[in-house]
Amino acid sequence: MEDGTPFCKQCGAPQIRVPGIEAVESSAPGPAGIAPTESAPEVPSIPSVLLSEGGSPGVQWAHALPGAALGAVVSLFSLLPFAVLAPAFGGLGFFLGGALAVLLYRRHVKSHLSAGAGAKIGAASGAFAFLYVAIAMIGILQYNPEACRKAMVDSAPQLTARGYDAQKLQQLLEQVKTPEGLTSMVVTFLFYGFLIMIIGSSIGGALYAAWARRRAQM
Repeated sequence: MEDGTPFCKQCGAPQIRVPGIEAVESSAPGPAGIAPTESAPEVPSIPSVLLSEGGSPGVQWAHALPGAALGAVVSLFSLLPFAVLAPAFGGLGFFLGGALAVLLYRRHVKSHLSAGAGAKIGAASGAFAFLYVAIAMIGILQYNPEACRKAMVDSAPQLTARGYDAQKLQQLLEQVKTPEGLTSMVVTFLFYGFLIMIIGSSIGGALYAAWARRRAQM
């Protein structure tokens, strides 16, 4: 049959077109009989920020904890000279311990540290210092409470000379004469000591990490 003619030339029958049946053209295959494919997008496996020169990886605690423990020892030993020369600056010993912990860590990993990472390592140093002090205080309180009580009583004149209220100080001394009062005073001392050690050491670690990073980038 031919398009455009209403009747068949051979038999004279009318031509009927059935709608909906169309030839579907298929896409031509490639030269090798394979349809062309698009290349898959490249997916990065490691964030580029960690591979850049200025990036700061996470803290490797296997290298950080030994230095933090040593920094805690140094901070406790350096606390006494600071406290004798200027009692108000006694917390500088913990600044030094936190900075030393970061210094020892950088010698192991050979990489730059952000101030936040330095603060974490410094805080670990302060935690070690608190652990040492807490073990010593609890041991003295348990096995030789009289020595702990005597140390508090002997420090009363020095505290009065520094401006502490003599009346309130006398009330505290009366309180430590009982086992319960002495335990309460030791717990209070450890609580405030924990805050001072953690905050002071973390600030020292953060300051040293920021200073060392800035110096390396100069």
